[in-house]
Amino acid sequence: MLIDELKNLKLKNWSAVLNEDKILWLELNKVHKSTNTLSSEVREEFGKILSVFEKGIAEKFPAGLVIYSKKKTGFCAGADVNEFVETAEKENWEISSRKIVYDGWYMFEKLEQLSKKIPTIALVRGFCFGGALELALSCRYIVAIDEESTSFSLPEVKLGIYPGWGGIKRLPQKIGVINAMNMMLSGSFVNARKAYRIGLADVLSPLRTVENACIRLIKNQPKKKGLSHINRLMQGPLKKVAYLLIRRSLKKKAIEAHYPAPFGILDLWLKQNGDPTKDESIHSKILGSKTAKNLLRVFLLREKLKDLGKINSKAKNTEHYTIKHIHIIGAGTMGGDIAIWCVLQGFTVSIQDLSVEQIARVMKKASRDFNRKFKNKYKQKSLLDNLIPDLIGSGIEKADVIIEAATENLEIKRNIFSEIERKAKPTALLCSNTSSIKIEEISKKLKDPNRLVGVHFFNPVLKMPLVEIIRSNKSDQNFLNFAMNFTSRIKKLPLPVKSSPGFLVNAVLMPYLQSAMRTVDNGISPEDIDYAMKSWGMPMGPLELVDTVGLDICLAVGETITQSEPTPICLEELTRKRHFGKKTDQGFYKWEKGRKVSKTKLKLTETEQKNLAENLIKPLIQKTISLVEEGIVDSEELADAGVIFGTGFAPFLGGPIHHHRNK
Repeated sequence: MLIDELKNLKLKNWSAVLNEDKILWLELNKVHKSTNTLSSEVREEFGKILSVFEKGIAEKFPAGLVIYSKKKTGFCAGADVNEFVETAEKENWEISSRKIVYDGWYMFEKLEQLSKKIPTIALVRGFCFGGALELALSCRYIVAIDEESTSFSLPEVKLGIYPGWGGIKRLPQKIGVINAMNMMLSGSFVNARKAYRIGLADVLSPLRTVENACIRLIKNQPKKKGLSHINRLMQGPLKKVAYLLIRRSLKKKAIEAHYPAPFGILDLWLKQNGDPTKDESIHSKILGSKTAKNLLRVFLLREKLKDLGKINSKAKNTEHYTIKHIHIIGAGTMGGDIAIWCVLQGFTVSIQDLSVEQIARVMKKASRDFNRKFKNKYKQKSLLDNLIPDLIGSGIEKADVIIEAATENLEIKRNIFSEIERKAKPTALLCSNTSSIKIEEISKKLKDPNRLVGVHFFNPVLKMPLVEIIRSNKSDQNFLNFAMNFTSRIKKLPLPVKSSPGFLVNAVLMPYLQSAMRTVDNGISPEDIDYAMKSWGMPMGPLELVDTVGLDICLAVGETITQSEPTPICLEELTRKRHFGKKTDQGFYKWEKGRKVSKTKLKLTETEQKNLAENLIKPLIQKTISLVEEGIVDSEELADAGVIFGTGFAPFLGGPIHHHRNK
């Protein structure tokens, strides 16, 4: 019998149970791992399972097949990225990576053929990413459990690669070209409810009734809802038109020479309907590129930072620290956004400020952000209830983590921490969000300076993933561990650095920004400078960044970090006029309703732009190297990670030091 043949396979990562309805429940449970991935061993075993079906006669088939997982972390994270990286380090990278792609393609083609003979279901709870979604798309139905954690994505483009196991072919067929390309070309995810709304999930079910939902689906085998007329045309007579329109839109967001993957995905969809076995040139163009190897490196750097928080959560003497209440002092842009972010991660947060208007502004923004993120009114209200206005600082006594996010003034910060130390619990983590002042200076008035740790967030907090964890020469390792773990628990990336003016990110950013401003002093327009750097690969030009951060802040930070260098003339003149950038609607650019207004035409030639960009980026690269040599950051890898995730340094180059070493 079928079940006996499956048992004879002696599977490590899969287990099969045939229930009384003759439905085969196939569980994926990667052995000795907290997270499922489609590693080579998992894929090999799944291939054997499919082979059992292939050689069986119709009478041996079950009534249906349900593929699921009970892992708490989710359904499956897709391909094992570490295997791709190991392959990338081999000399026969293209050949071996092509084999991985082709094997997966043919395997899921077999699953699709099986789905035509019997109803197959991918039952998804938690994340379903990359190759896991391609597996689900090869099934006849997808059932999503209606929970916040359930989500779907094809994130390969973020790694510089492409969905090679059938996603390019099947996703547009299931949800239409526009929705599919939005997912594939951005790597963005959709939650369970949106997946159901766009037709990716055929059934949306609460956990308690999901088993019955699967049984009904197999017994009734309803016809799937077809695509709209326009979506059918976009995969037929209007396919080339759709391709050209999407490509034109894509070119506004990405440079093909820097990021070939999204363009390759489009080409593979148009020319081969997503079949990578029919066009080896596409494979070479994408996986054979430096971008793919560098973006895989960036992915591993991100994982390394994540692991720092996890490692420290297991360190000695940290297990008694709990985080239930966070108190934030300073309801400015940074303090307000830190508070909103922490509430979104499930914590109760009190926010303190002398100004009622400032706190009211934060509450209004929080309400707007929560409403935008969640449609459920109860969820919106419950989040807002967890953000507590606090004019007198009563939250200090209750808080497990206290973050000072006041103005960048040494005496103000010292006075705040003297008050905090008097009221706070002895186990509370004391943090300063200083962007440039040394922690030793801030802690001078404290009775116990060992408790203070720098926890430096970046603007905009809701988007920037990095947090610098700043240790002074007096910092207690126990509290540093706590800070690293706290950062990880609010889903940010912790980067340990030594206390030094500007730490890592601002220390490398200011020479770059000042170099750009001195170029303005020399007569080059902000538009030419920013265009040159964006063409080079930076996500935002340096002068637009100065306007976004604030010219007053750049002036103050620059005076702290680059004391030996004269202040750029243009910066002095603009700040004298109180033109602080975006927040005052005037800086290097004019701003209207938060949007940059630029009317100056570009004057530099392409060669001049390239030479300008190379000269402008040199101070950033050299400063990054020198900070590693000085021991401000522990390694070149961590420095590259910090500059990428803290400044947006062109990810396709793999980091400033990596780029410098491999030019």
